[in-house]
Parts: sequence; C-alpha cells; structure tokens
Amino acid sequence: MDTARCPRPAGTMRERAVQARAFWRQAMNRSRSFGLLLSALAASLLAAAPAAGQGGYPTKPIRIIAPFPPGNSSDVAARFLGEQLAARLGQPVVVENKVGASGQVGAAYVAKSDPDGYTLLMTSTSATISPAIYKSIPFDILGDFSPVVRVAVAPMVLLVRADAPYASLEDFVAQLRSHPERYTYATAGSGTIQHLAIAAFLSRLKTDVLGVPYKGSPQALTDLIGGQVQFMFDAVLSGKPHVDSGRLKPLAVASLAPIAQMPGVPAAAQSAVAELKDFEIEGWVGLLAPRGTPGAITQRLNREIVAVLTSPDMRERLAKANIAAAQANTREEFSRFLRNDAQRWKDIVTAARIPQE
Repeated sequence: MDTARCPRPAGTMRERAVQARAFWRQAMNRSRSFGLLLSALAASLLAAAPAAGQGGYPTKPIRIIAPFPPGNSSDVAARFLGEQLAARLGQPVVVENKVGASGQVGAAYVAKSDPDGYTLLMTSTSATISPAIYKSIPFDILGDFSPVVRVAVAPMVLLVRADAPYASLEDFVAQLRSHPERYTYATAGSGTIQHLAIAAFLSRLKTDVLGVPYKGSPQALTDLIGGQVQFMFDAVLSGKPHVDSGRLKPLAVASLAPIAQMPGVPAAAQSAVAELKDFEIEGWVGLLAPRGTPGAITQRLNREIVAVLTSPDMRERLAKANIAAAQANTREEFSRFLRNDAQRWKDIVTAARIPQE
C-alpha cells in the first residue's frame, strides 16, 4: 500500500471527504496491482526452476542398463556409444549388465527407476517380442518408457555347416520340403528372435521341422558346427565369425537386399522362392528412458546420440563389430517403430501358431 500521507484537502467538509475517498481508492488500486505483479513474478520463477535444472543436465554420471550379457549387440552398442556420449555430455556414462528372463530383468529395473535421465535402458528386439510370447511380463514396452533413439540394426543370416550339400537357398528349401523329417533346427532359446525368424521362415514354406532351443547362440552354434542340428538363423554379430573361420556357410540374409556385413550372400527376399519375396527379419538396438523423463532431457540425448551415430568413426567401429548403425531418427519415429515392431511379432507368433508361455 502507498505509504504517502493523505493530504489535508481544502474546502467544505463534504468536499474534503470526497477527496479523501478518491485518494485512498487510488492507493488501494496501486497496492493491488503491485501484489498481482509480485504473484506473477513468483509463478514465473517457479515455472522456470525445472527448466533451469534440465538445462544443466547432466550433473552426475549416467547409467545405461544392458539387459543381456557382455558381447550381446545391445551391450556392445551401449559400450561404444557410452564412450562417445560421455565426451559430449561431460559426465561419465557407465554400462551395467542386469541380465535374466530374456531381457525382462533389466527392462523392469529401468521402468521402475526415477525418470530423471540418469538411468537408461539399451534394449533390443526382445522388448517387442516378449509381449507376443509371454502372457505376463513385468513392464509395458509401449507404456512404461520414453523412447529416445534407435541406435543400431542387427541383420539375421541363415546358417548351415560349411560342408552341407546345398549350393543355394533354393536348393536348401527344395530338400527341406522334400524330407523335413531329416532336419532339426537350433534356436538361441524359446521366444528369441532366432526362434521367431525360423518360425516365420517355416510358416511361409508351410513346412514343419523339429526345433531345439538352446540357452543362447553360443551353444546353438556349437551344435550346428558339430552336426547335431542342421540349420539356424542367427544375428550377423555372432554368426559371421564362424563363417569367416570356414566352419559355417551362409545361405541367405533375412533382408530385402544384400547387406555390407555379409558380402556375396544373397537376400532371401530376392531369391527364387516365391514365399520369401518380402521376407525380412531384422533385430534392433535402441535407447529408452523411464516414462515421465522430461522431454528436454530425452531430446538432448537424442540429439547427441544421432550426432555420434552419424560420425564415420562410430559407424566404422560398429561395422567392425558386425553391427549396422541405424539411420538418424527422432524420438517420435522411434516410438512409431516400437508400436509397429510389437505388432509385427504378434502377427508372426499368430501365423506360426506359437502358444504363449
């Protein structure tokens, strides 16, 4: 309120009363306006406080949870990316493996973490496969996370023993159809991408073959090399070293066109097998944050990671590890991709008549 004294007006008593009331009305109006100004200023300061905090992100080390063992594509991508991201953000980026239940343990851990940008999940295709395979999982891939960016793609390749009597994919399919009882395929476990790749492949060929689930690709590849099983689909990351050593032979990549990581290997979609014309099974690796993480933080992470992934040095490092860097993508594009991928696996599981566990 105005602290100036009310002047003693001249004139009659009535005139003096009118003048006094006018003075106090003006003083009260000025006081009310000043109060409103203070309230507006306080509100703007409170609203700006979170934004200022986000603008300083990060102020401490960041953890990236890899839900699979060291050497898996998500683990490799997380470690390569973490090194470059730490340099750009000015804070350490630590990769921590929390494995179990086809990636569900690590995913559930991050889903329940504080949405502050300091605990992130580097997950893979298993996150969108699990809802199609399991009746109950401890997280919702589409509801419990804020998508950040798709980091890499993991092409799949059809492998047989190096001395297998097949000159081509077409030759293999012809013999498989003629005598399916003579064949056994390997997978890296029930519900894995290796399993669903085989299921989609055989479903298109309308052929039933006995499958053997292993506890991971290494065991499955060992028995494939040893002749206990006759074929399998595996990621290029884990399968190519055995091709390079001469122990396994690639018949086709599960893509629409040949890929740089497997030179000279045809794409199944370009083969003479009509049922495989658009056959494409490709894994992916991507970064997620807990739901509710501020948009300013996920946008910053997306921008920095895309910059890292588009650098020739990072693309070369990933390629040497048999991983293909994803094309630059926004948070919204990655979100749409996750929805579409989850639906794709549901369709494959339904077509192959795989029961939920």
